[in-house]
Amino acid sequence: EHSLEEALKECIEQLKAEQKQCIELFYYQKQCYQEIAEQLGMNEKKVKSYLQNGKRNLKICLDKKNVS
Repeated sequence: EHSLEEALKECIEQLKAEQKQCIELFYYQKQCYQEIAEQLGMNEKKVKSYLQNGKRNLKICLDKKNVS
């Protein structure tokens, strides 16, 4: 039985690179859209979209692991 934290780490590992970077910077390093956009050299719209897709993928992944 996975803890939520372990499951989340595994799911984040499986994300596409950009989604993974955005999620890690936003949630773990508490950066705002603008900071992430500057750091990754993309616009804020892209960052927002990677975060939304990343979160959706994480939710699907966590549901499969039966933790939520």
